[in-house]
Amino acid sequence: MVTIFCIKELLQTFMHEIELTVEIKPDFMIHKFVVVDDDPDDVDLFLEAISEISQTITCLSAKDGRDLLGKLASGEIINPDIIFLDVNMPDMNGWECLANLKSNADFKSLPVIMYSTSSAKKDAEKALELGALGFYEKPTSFLILKEFLKILASSTNLDEKSVQTLAKDCGRNQKFFV
Repeated sequence: MVTIFCIKELLQTFMHEIELTVEIKPDFMIHKFVVVDDDPDDVDLFLEAISEISQTITCLSAKDGRDLLGKLASGEIINPDIIFLDVNMPDMNGWECLANLKSNADFKSLPVIMYSTSSAKKDAEKALELGALGFYEKPTSFLILKEFLKILASSTNLDEKSVQTLAKDCGRNQKFFV
């Protein structure tokens, strides 16, 4: 009887330890990203970062502003949670696309973050003036991009206040302007 009691006690202790070591995964609030960029390498990095963060997050892409507007109008892309819009693209650049989005009643409420290699303050100011949530300088490291996207995906709300908090959470290694 003593042996049975000890095994039962060990099993209970073991089961308790298992319960304590279960990893709690974050509940991502943003489930549909769209990246608009003419550089296939940048798009691939973005898609890879999202896939490493969570398999529950969808990431769609468009090659330029005109492509994005066409996919939105046709219903190929429906209700994205956030759009990352590169500034410098052929055919229709990010500025023109952002102006089109914000002047269209169907799309003006879509949250947009301008995304560029530029670190010019005037570009960040222009993004905000045109209605973007913020301006994100393309990072030089995959891990930095992944960290930023993970923080963003965990955001519960994409309003001005939460985006300002996000900018603070990103720290000095990333350049995100609001």
